[in-house]
Amino acid sequence: MAKADVSKEEVHREMVEIVLSSFAFAPLKDFKILFGGYSGTSIAITGSDGSKAVLKVCHGYTVEEVDSQVAIAVHARTHGFAGMCTALPRRSDPTSFTLSRADGATCCLLSWVDGTAADKVVSAGRVPPADVLTAVGGGLAQLHSVTVSQLAATTLRSIEDAGGCDLRKHINGELEAQLTSSEAVVGHNFLPFYERQLASLRAAVAEPGLPRGILHGDPFLDNVLVSSSDGSLAGFVDLEDLCIGPLLFDIACCASACCFRDDGALDARRLRALLTAYAAVRPLEPAESRRFVDFMKLTMLCNCTWRFKNFNIDHREIESCRDAHRELEDRILSLEDPVVEGLIQGIISSLTEARPATQSSAHPLTSVVSKLPWPHAQSNDTSSKPALVLLVLGAAAVALPAAVYIIRRR
Repeated sequence: MAKADVSKEEVHREMVEIVLSSFAFAPLKDFKILFGGYSGTSIAITGSDGSKAVLKVCHGYTVEEVDSQVAIAVHARTHGFAGMCTALPRRSDPTSFTLSRADGATCCLLSWVDGTAADKVVSAGRVPPADVLTAVGGGLAQLHSVTVSQLAATTLRSIEDAGGCDLRKHINGELEAQLTSSEAVVGHNFLPFYERQLASLRAAVAEPGLPRGILHGDPFLDNVLVSSSDGSLAGFVDLEDLCIGPLLFDIACCASACCFRDDGALDARRLRALLTAYAAVRPLEPAESRRFVDFMKLTMLCNCTWRFKNFNIDHREIESCRDAHRELEDRILSLEDPVVEGLIQGIISSLTEARPATQSSAHPLTSVVSKLPWPHAQSNDTSSKPALVLLVLGAAAVALPAAVYIIRRR
């Protein structure tokens, strides 16, 4: 399901000119609203010299919160990663990247990424999906390879603070309390589903020793721009969920978000393309391989719950989206099937077997202790599953890389 196109406010030229004048950018020539989601209004800017940028009006975010988002994008760019939009500085202070409008809305100016949303390229059939996923996997691994010193890790925001699809709100019980206290969803069948999945989520994030680094936090195909002709990566966009956290969160989220077809089928070709390209740059560590499916479910639960809460509690007036969460709920349920899990683990195992014995992808932040402990997170390891059965099933699936297992729960 694609995001609903939502424009959060009317945009007038005078407002754009006033805000733009505060940034180190050419005077305004033209602008166009880029429709997006609820987190902000994006405005394509063309300067008098032909240069382009995106003016982002961030809804519901303070200056401090947006500062923490763009700080990570700037860190990635200054450390050699050009595959993501970054923030452009204020005219008066090259170290400042945000401003507060007269009405209190926080604004930032982002570099232009010239490409087409990857989900549109895939749905249009212009480029084979596996080619797009190859580009996304390689780009995500390059982002994950950006150096983050232990000093930087203490100043850049972590997933325990914010970002990462609000994972912290699941761990600390905030979202659970909001769901169970809302009269709008009393008796809804999503609540017991969420309660059961939440226990698995907390066990997965308690896994020790997972490598950490920069996360995009929301690597769905609509947040990735690619070439419409060959699917090559133009860049990641949408900075709201940037943070420092377990790298497994990002690649597992991308797998769950991008490797299911519109008919609900897990597409083995897409998954193999994504993980092969990723592992060629940054091979998975054993703990990441072991917890991969758990994190696929975990990341989908974060996004699934956002949809449920947003359209069943916060914005009930959008009745057409009341069931938007069911698509992701079905994906989570399909990932519990032994055949599907075996298919995924088989692909991962084939990549592990092909990895040189001396090669290590250990990230310098692997041993860094999170700034804040996960409240309620307990080491309840549920990974001791019938591994032999899963690997046998996976081996059979790998022998047929085009194999697709379809589960429809509705």
